[in-house]
Amino acid sequence: MPAPQRTRTLDLFAFVAVLATGVVLLLIGVPPNSLAIVVVAMGGLYGAWLGVGRGGREG
Repeated sequence: MPAPQRTRTLDLFAFVAVLATGVVLLLIGVPPNSLAIVVVAMGGLYGAWLGVGRGGREG
């Protein structure tokens, strides 16, 4: 299991990546409804990667 500091760094990186992706998509003219779908999908993929739904994180 990764150290808490490393996990927080990874979470921060994921947050910034999703935020930057959202800004770029808005700047190129993607409608906000479509953007919401993309952000939810990216969040779901990140959660699946961490294994949050299966008890991958404890505490």
